[in-house]
Amino acid sequence: MKQDALDFLKKIVRIQSINPPGNERLVALEIQELLRQHGLETNLIDFEAGRANLVAWLRGTDERPNRRVLGFSGHMDVVPPGQVQWTHAPFAAVEEDGKLYGRGTSDMKGGLVALIFAMISLKEEGLRLNGDLKLLASAGEEVAAVGAKQLVATGHLRDVTALVIAEPTHDDVVVAHKGALWVEIVTYGKTAHGSTPRLGRNAIEHMNQIMTALLTDFKMDYRPDEILGEPTFNIAVIEGGVKTNVVPDRCSIQVDFRTVPSQSHEDILQQLRRLIDRVKERVPNLSAEIRVLNDLPSIATAKDDPFVSIVEDATEDTYGTRKTVRGMAGYTDGAAFVGADTGVPIVIIGGGDDRLAHQPDEYIEIDRFLHSIELYKTIAKKYLQ
Repeated sequence: MKQDALDFLKKIVRIQSINPPGNERLVALEIQELLRQHGLETNLIDFEAGRANLVAWLRGTDERPNRRVLGFSGHMDVVPPGQVQWTHAPFAAVEEDGKLYGRGTSDMKGGLVALIFAMISLKEEGLRLNGDLKLLASAGEEVAAVGAKQLVATGHLRDVTALVIAEPTHDDVVVAHKGALWVEIVTYGKTAHGSTPRLGRNAIEHMNQIMTALLTDFKMDYRPDEILGEPTFNIAVIEGGVKTNVVPDRCSIQVDFRTVPSQSHEDILQQLRRLIDRVKERVPNLSAEIRVLNDLPSIATAKDDPFVSIVEDATEDTYGTRKTVRGMAGYTDGAAFVGADTGVPIVIIGGGDDRLAHQPDEYIEIDRFLHSIELYKTIAKKYLQ
């Protein structure tokens, strides 16, 4: 079973499900075929060309409408490998020194495959759980959680009573994460020959005024969160101009806000609009607009929730010690799932290292990957006993 799990992880790491565009359907088909071979019920849900979610079930003995259903959540897409040279090719799935290298090994095909083999192992043990185990393999988490939103829209979260998300946490028990608000600001000018800039309006210079105000004057309203701390924002992308001898008529920036529960995303947008209006008072011919690219809330499960205690107990049984309970800055599909039923406890836990996510030479420690299979089995047994 352990070698089968590692071999399957290598197989899907080699599938380049880079988002954009995604191509997660190729991963979903491999998972579906594996689960079918082991007698598990599956449903492939196409929603765009080359893109699909996969839902699978390990049915328990309880057939009541209000039975417990434990969701196992993992996404199938990965971010691009980037422009920095890797020691090993990012999609070669090279095994070396007890580690498996490759894009998505930690974030988060390692966690997804561990969930899958936990289900397969429970099936092969013949243990009938007192409730259902439900796999939610999603597309498009890395860009706006589009697959998770589709799962909510198609009703696949309605019966879930607790959720484990196998994102990399280095085995820590994560009960909260920040929200994400991605905003694009565009300034518009007027082209002119580079030798006569006075005849044009320079969109880059106007954007510089907005960026300066954003970095020096913009203050978010919030209360620091006990687990998540303070919000952040980062100017992540800037584009503008077409040629050295042309006055640019368009410039855009993308800003990544990571928020805490006390904040309102709409309030942040209103603050941005007011900031731009103040800049316009100094630059009367400035033209700018704001567009929302991604809007996902923060999530939090109470540290004393009974499901959190179950997961903590499972970590002690699996690793011999109770793991740290904490929050994380990055978002997960949980941000899309909370709208389905805000009463559902969500715990994020995985053997991958979140510090390696989106980094060159990403890897997962093979022992941690294999141990996480046992962890997920233990959580299922404790919750669905």
